Amino acid sequence: MGKRRHLACLLVVCVTLILIMVEDALPASSFDGFIYKEFVLYLAIPLVAAYALRRSVRPFGFALGDRKKVARYAVMLYGIGIPFMIVGSRMSAFRAYYPRFSFGSWEELVYWELMIGVLMLSTEFFFRGFLMFGCKRVGRWAILLQAVPYAYIHLGKPMLEVYYSFFAGLAFGYIDWESKSILPSFLVHWCASVTFDILCMV
Repeated sequence: MGKRRHLACLLVVCVTLILIMVEDALPASSFDGFIYKEFVLYLAIPLVAAYALRRSVRPFGFALGDRKKVARYAVMLYGIGIPFMIVGSRMSAFRAYYPRFSFGSWEELVYWELMIGVLMLSTEFFFRGFLMFGCKRVGRWAILLQAVPYAYIHLGKPMLEVYYSFFAGLAFGYIDWESKSILPSFLVHWCASVTFDILCMV
């Protein structure tokens, strides 16, 4: 059983690397096209792979987990992130980059932020769910394992965000590990993204 679990972890790592390379190779002509690409590569395919490996997606954090810890960690990490978001939103590099979409009405703004929720769910399941929980056999090293490629996919964004994403990935991984669910990192990531977009616009 132990050998099979380690082989499963190796398979998860290989699938992760392949999907990241495919994502790099496929251009997206629009932001909604980019979201669709991430949904397919980072959520749909990994969900199928996770189910094929374990006959359930719950072991990969696609579950409610410990609800008290989910709420506590989500509120705590979001609160810690607020000062960083305020400072970052005043920097010209971030104000020129965010928000990543254009809108002409509040309805369009709400639509795009909901679409970003889909993007955040895809990202969180891929790195914290599929990769981290898929390699749970190696212990807490799995938290570090997922943070490295997570930082890599931020290349091309403002450089400060690339560095920040590594430590954010560690924090996201920790709260998900403790909660046995990707829900806290998804909630924090999505809420922080919406908050940062608004801060960059004001």
